[in-house]
Amino acid sequence: MHAMNLRDGRVALAWALAAGLAACGGSGSGDGQGLSVTLMADSASTPWRTGAIAFQLTPPMGPGDQMRCRVDQLPEANCATGPGGGLAPYQDLAPGAHTLQVSVGPPGAMTSRSVTWQLITPDVVVYGATPAGITAALAAARAGRAVVLAEPTARIGGMMTGGLANTDVGDAPVKPIGGIVAEFFDRARQRERQNGACPTDAACPDAYDFEPHVAGEVFTALLREQPRISVQRQLPFLAVMKDGTRVTGLGTARGELTARVFVDASYEGDLMAAAGVTFTLAREPRLAGDGVPPGDIEDNAGFGQLARPYGLNVDPYLVPGQPASGLIPFVEPAPPSWPPPGAADDRLMAYNYRLCVTDDPGNRIPFDRPADFDPARYEGSARVAVAMAAAGTKPLDELYFNPYRTVGSRTTGYYKYDLNGGSVFSTDMSAPGWNQAYPLADAAGRRAIEAAYRRYIEGLLHFWRTDPRFGALNAKVARFGRCADEFVDNGHWPTQLYVREARRMVGEYVTNENDVLVNGRRPLPEDSIAMGGYDLDSHLRRITVARINGADRVVSEGFRIVRHAGDPRYRIAYRSLLPRRGQADNLLNPVTLSATSMAYSSIRMEPTFMALGQAAGTAAAMTVEQSVALHDLDVPALQRRLEAAGQVLR
Repeated sequence: MHAMNLRDGRVALAWALAAGLAACGGSGSGDGQGLSVTLMADSASTPWRTGAIAFQLTPPMGPGDQMRCRVDQLPEANCATGPGGGLAPYQDLAPGAHTLQVSVGPPGAMTSRSVTWQLITPDVVVYGATPAGITAALAAARAGRAVVLAEPTARIGGMMTGGLANTDVGDAPVKPIGGIVAEFFDRARQRERQNGACPTDAACPDAYDFEPHVAGEVFTALLREQPRISVQRQLPFLAVMKDGTRVTGLGTARGELTARVFVDASYEGDLMAAAGVTFTLAREPRLAGDGVPPGDIEDNAGFGQLARPYGLNVDPYLVPGQPASGLIPFVEPAPPSWPPPGAADDRLMAYNYRLCVTDDPGNRIPFDRPADFDPARYEGSARVAVAMAAAGTKPLDELYFNPYRTVGSRTTGYYKYDLNGGSVFSTDMSAPGWNQAYPLADAAGRRAIEAAYRRYIEGLLHFWRTDPRFGALNAKVARFGRCADEFVDNGHWPTQLYVREARRMVGEYVTNENDVLVNGRRPLPEDSIAMGGYDLDSHLRRITVARINGADRVVSEGFRIVRHAGDPRYRIAYRSLLPRRGQADNLLNPVTLSATSMAYSSIRMEPTFMALGQAAGTAAAMTVEQSVALHDLDVPALQRRLEAAGQVLR
């Protein structure tokens, strides 16, 4: 294990304070002046034998005060101080409970407080504090395992705390919601009742809606209840260590994380890929013909038909009719020839930011003009608007901007809404240097892409609000704005880019659209460990140009929604969480799991990810308990344990 020096500790404290991480643990004991010492969230439980414990003081130190720290019976030492708190270094401690004593005050009249914390040796490391990562950590900890939940950013909760407020659970008559997933939604609804956002069920008819900050409160509370979980934010891994077919550790800036089982719960599949597991970014071809098993034939796979936006003629050139003037922004050049429908390619679904917006004047931040606003970037959207107005088709204010009402605002009669993309030139966008490049980009590259999406969407909303070509849409958009009480540490902007599709593992069993549609082409998997219930839902993959009736027109490709016959739930196999045997035998992958692009377009819903996370955490605990390889785990025993915990499997 690599030591973390004091400079690393100061950085850790700065990270914690800058990210606004909630303190946890009890206040210290002692007398005088109402002094309270609380541990920062990443210090209440830690895996580092040498490191530092970050804490907050209430009230903070005054002028002339000094601060001293003692860990257990080690000699008292000066603490590293920071805004509102401090940092107590320690070295070579054994796993178990430890005591931090902090003394504050003027020389000769210092007040002392003590607080306990845990140093753990993890059995399981979960990478990515997405909703799936959180349920994986909870399931493993509730089964008695020590867990490190390592999150590369400062925030936990992924999409459910980072923008999404209306959860897609599908229209199955009986929802595949149980276990920790149901527990989360029950707690979220209870909090919404308490804060007045959902005073009655009639006021909030969808039981799966919530405010992003409420989701954060629920996830934080669930994690705090488990002393066996050490949450470590701002901890990207730098290297993956392996011994043959087993992952042995993650190298990080704060030292090496070792464990017996690893879970990759990231949206990008970073750990899975770094561990040498086979993955794909390709959209599979539409197989057909003699000799192809019916279960391998996906009717909706591969390159789809090019389509004009809403059947309208939209000119793609900066100067209409003049190719030499160049293409308008976000329209890609046409290739020399188009592949036949169903051909394979490497195109990914569009990304966006899932916006939580409000019509409450007391909580609304208008969609004002961004500093770098350039209306020319949105010419495509305006041209579709003009063509649609001329054709007299669906009203623009329903097509482009149709936020979904979720829960009540703090002012009676107003609400919060979930705003998602979907139409051509909307908040959804697909571009070669954006979503197409994101999965394989480094950290700096991803931050740049995230910033590009934010600038694009901020400008688009202002454009819709002000450009007269949009008619009634101007007034509708002007009624809404960002929520002043959401994402307060991020300029009231969502904290998680909606990564709809990134890497996908090619594992022991590749779930495909026939599994999702339950159409009889494939037998139902007997090793089901979770269920999904949403449609096949593929978003935009490209906006380009094609020759239609002798003229070049804007066309799009990639939209595809396929309803389930009878809206059935469908099973997801345990084998789809497993890499191929011999690649990484102690790694589980519940988010970028083994599935085709079409199947993934349904599986990618957060409640499904959460159920898969619970299955992964439970399997991880069982393999540690029984000293058996993940690939050889007793699946019926795993299923019995999951069902006992409320998971829906069939």
